[in-house]
Order: sequence, then structure tokens, then C-alpha cells
Amino acid sequence: MLHRLRCSFPHVVRSLKSRQRPFLGLAIATVGTFFYSRRVIQADSSEDDPELVIYTLLSQPGSIIASPTTLYRSSNPDPEEKADEQTMVRMGLGALAGYGTIEGNTGIRRFDATSVPSSAPRLNNTLLSSNKMSTNSSWTIFTLHEGFLGSGWFNMEVLSRSLHAAVLGNLVGLLSRYEHSPEHSDVGSMMAYAEEAEEGGFDNAVCQTLKQTFLDMDNLMIHRPIELLASREPLSKPSIIASIGAAIPGSSALVAFYDHEPRKLRVANTGSTRAILGRKSGLKENGHQTYTVHVLSEDHTSAMAPGLSRAFGLGPYKWSFDVQKQLHKDFMGDPPLNSPLKAPITAEPSVTTIDVQPGDFLVMGTSGLWNSLTNEEVVGLVGLWVNRNMTSASLDAPLSQYQDVILPSDLPAPIGQDNTTMYKRWGVEKRFICVDNNVAQHLSRNALGGADVSWTATLLAHTPPRSAKLRDDVTVTVVLFDDNS
Repeated sequence: MLHRLRCSFPHVVRSLKSRQRPFLGLAIATVGTFFYSRRVIQADSSEDDPELVIYTLLSQPGSIIASPTTLYRSSNPDPEEKADEQTMVRMGLGALAGYGTIEGNTGIRRFDATSVPSSAPRLNNTLLSSNKMSTNSSWTIFTLHEGFLGSGWFNMEVLSRSLHAAVLGNLVGLLSRYEHSPEHSDVGSMMAYAEEAEEGGFDNAVCQTLKQTFLDMDNLMIHRPIELLASREPLSKPSIIASIGAAIPGSSALVAFYDHEPRKLRVANTGSTRAILGRKSGLKENGHQTYTVHVLSEDHTSAMAPGLSRAFGLGPYKWSFDVQKQLHKDFMGDPPLNSPLKAPITAEPSVTTIDVQPGDFLVMGTSGLWNSLTNEEVVGLVGLWVNRNMTSASLDAPLSQYQDVILPSDLPAPIGQDNTTMYKRWGVEKRFICVDNNVAQHLSRNALGGADVSWTATLLAHTPPRSAKLRDDVTVTVVLFDDNS
């Protein structure tokens, strides 16, 4: 069964692995509320099961649901010149933003997401699926994609349409190989499969499935067009060029898979996207909760072009010299790379598993977030937002209502080494504010100027293509797990 989803996202696209089905969207005050109910997914569900539904949370404008930016207009504005900046910031940060809840026993209290693009077409995408399995455990999957190298949006779009569905389908296929067994409660769904159990059990099988799915999707994108060149009945040249279009640029992908019954979170990452988990660590003398940082992904960077050791696409770095030569000669491709990389680029992800505790939260972000904020600052900002119960913050209140400015040292998280670049590049001091009722938007605001509202407005006033020279795309998803304490 696909859990019923309630959300305020302005543009929610529902996609099926096989055929499209109509959905009902109720627009009230320009906020969309969606209700879905599906059956229980059995362990023997086929990979092409039309019940495996995936939602694109932050799609391009043009949905039947109107943009919520009218909600961000202040009814009690400050002096005119300041009100214009505040309105611009709220509209810019909120144009592709929303929050939602998933009905049922999923272990997730709420999720927030936002995207502040600097490129057109935008290079990022966020997807969600949540299903109650026949084992009585709930599986929720979030994916985050980020393209790069100019036309990386093409690679990102192709990958985002297929990777999430492949991960979900392959995990359901893995589930069908296990039988109920009360002797293996650590599996979460209380299942065992002899072969994998000997090699590490269901957890190891899930990690291997995630890795293989990433590799299979990349191989399909990179090598399938080349196989067409050698076929007996090759496609026309325009068709070949179209088929390799997604393979030349690159993209990163981040998949977070939460299995509720054992409270296990598994994160698979390839590229520059990052995931961290915040966890309660105790109370300060003032009675405020503090938080610690748990890094759930590796940064796959290197000195090799284009700065990544793991990525999807980047065909010129993965094709043989002969293939590059043929593409250059017959299809007007780029000249072949003369010197091979010392270490080949691969799409195999790093996979991390962590047991979720009550009150934990997950932050998934593209490089635009991490280029501005440290891991500790991100966790501290979310912790600050949670401590202040900002879900009840009024969208119509002027910023003058929130006078306090927070320094990094004031955040409820330890101070880490600051290797971020954007604030230094802008020449702006890091000072934060807490004014948004969407925690992902709260992070984006503080990644783009924070308390310096005028600077944030300046950054958002620039449009593509110039905006890409001044700031990075910032796409963030925050998942708040149940707090049963």
C-alpha cells in the first residue's frame, strides 16, 4: 500500500513505473493537499508493479496547483524599500518549497523540501515513495539528484526518472527472496535468506542491491548507446546523438532508504550530494536541547576532472579511446581525451547504515548547501528550528518580529572547522536568523545570506545564466523522524 500523503508542495508530480493514473489535487489558498491510498505491496510484487508510485516533490512550475508565493506577502510591511527585499526573499525561497506528512505508521513525523535554482533548466530534483510492505514494515525512500557540467540537467532528468523506480523495484524483488523467520528479528521484517544470511544477512543484501542498482543504471546510460553503434542495424546518426546526450554530462545521486520496523536508515551516495543526521545529545544549562552530527555519506571529490571520483554519466571519462575517436569522427563529438585517468570514475555509491533514534532528523542537500554551511551549522540550524517550534511561525509576520541574530557559536551544536567557500567569496559575515516555518527553507535562507536580508535579496534578484556565477543551486530535503521520547 502506498501511504496516504498530505503535503503543501506547489508542484507534485506522481509517476508510475508502468502507466499514469489520474490523481486528485485540492487547491485551497494556493496550497495543494493530496490524498492517496494503495494496497499492501506483497513480497512477490513484480518489478513492473503499477502500485509502486513515486512522487516528484519539486517539479518545474506549471502544475495545476498554484504557486504558494502569495502566502509569503507580509500584511504588516516594514518601510517600503525593506518590505520589497523581504517579499522578494520569501517569494524566491518559497517558489519551490513545501512540507508534508505521510499517514500511517512510517516513523516519519514530517518532511520539508525546497529548491532555489541558479540555473535554467534547474539541475536538481527530489523524489519520494512510501509503502507499507506485506511484512508490516514501512519503506520510505527519498532521492536527491544534482546535475553538473553545463547540460547536466539532461543527465539528471533521465536518471531521476529511472533510478528511484529501479531502487524500489529491486528492493521489493529482494524482499521476495526472503521467507518469514522469527529467528532473524534483526532483518526488521523478520525474514531470512540462507545465502545472504551467511554473508551478513538482509542488511548486507540491501547494501549490495543499492550498489548494483546504481551501477546498472549508469551502465545502461553509458554503454547502451555504444552497443547500438555496433548493432547490425544501427540507428540513424541523429538517433545515436540523442541517445548519448545524457551520457556525456554528469550528475550526483543520493538515496535514503528508511525501513521503519527496525528503524534502520540506509544512505547510498554517488557524487557531491551529502546526507547528515542530527541527534539529540543533552540539555544546556539554559535548558535548550543540543545536537550531534553523524555524517552519512562520503564526498567523492578528487583532483581528477571534473573534480569527482564517483558520478553518473561522464561518458568521455568512461569510454575507451577508440569509442571516443569514433564519436569524434562520425558524430562530431569532442576530441578524445589523450591521457587516461589514474583512477577510473565509477557510479558505485558509498552506503552507510545507521539505527534511527527518537527525535533524529535527516538532512539531504546538494553542493550549494554544503558550500555555504558546515555539517555542524546545518545540524545546529535545524536543532534551533526544532527547539523554537517554528512550525507555528506566521508567514505574514514581518521580519522585524524576529530581531535576534544567531552567530555560529550560538547554535545548539558543536563548532566544527569551517572550510566552506561562499560566504568568504561574498565577503559577508555568517550571521543567521530563524523565521521560516519550513525547515528546509530555513536552511536555504541561511545558506544564502542569513541575517543579511539585503544580500539574500541581491543574490535572488539575479536570474540565469548570471545567477549561476554568483551562487550555487540549493536543494534541501529534511526528514524529521518520530520523537517517541
